[in-house]
Amino acid sequence: MKFTPLLCLIPLLTLPLQAQETAEKAREMTTNLEKIEALIDKTAKELKEAVEQLNRIATEADKPRDAFEDFTDQLSDYKKVQATLAERIDHFRSVADTRFADWEKDLAKMQGDLKSISQSRLDQAKKEYSDVDKKVRTIGAKLTKAVDKLQEVQTYFTTELNAASIQAADKVTAAAKKSAEEVTQALQDMKADYTKLKADTSETTTKSKE
Repeated sequence: MKFTPLLCLIPLLTLPLQAQETAEKAREMTTNLEKIEALIDKTAKELKEAVEQLNRIATEADKPRDAFEDFTDQLSDYKKVQATLAERIDHFRSVADTRFADWEKDLAKMQGDLKSISQSRLDQAKKEYSDVDKKVRTIGAKLTKAVDKLQEVQTYFTTELNAASIQAADKVTAAAKKSAEEVTQALQDMKADYTKLKADTSETTTKSKE
């Protein structure tokens, strides 16, 4: 009876572990995309509520203190969520880079048609990810600009809060609100891009409701 040397079995034993690790990294990519989607919704919600509180300052100009304090608190909440979203997106970039690197390593173990198909799928996924990330960086700059404008308004009213100061800053606050509204729409566009990326790269797909 012939015995196979133990050292010859080691590569065979490690194959299932490598496959499991690859699958786990693919699922981690999907999980991060789902978390980003949820954070985008929360960021848009907090921003919308900040604008609503800012509107209250003008409508309650005869007694604006409560509205201003609510606006200040809401702006703080928005900035925290935005920071969390930015951190999650940065983390996702790292996860995606690792996933694509592992995919490249797996390609080296293939040949023929399957290698060509997998290479094409990898190229498509990397391009889609790159296109989405470029858009996200552009939207990120808009987010920063919007929050800076809102913060400037908050600082202005901290210095002077009365009917006259509210009226004097009407055009500036209107511009800040418009910037925030544009960002809210941009966030929804960002979510749509991430949702498509998730659908194209995850191992499971959400069935459409009939």
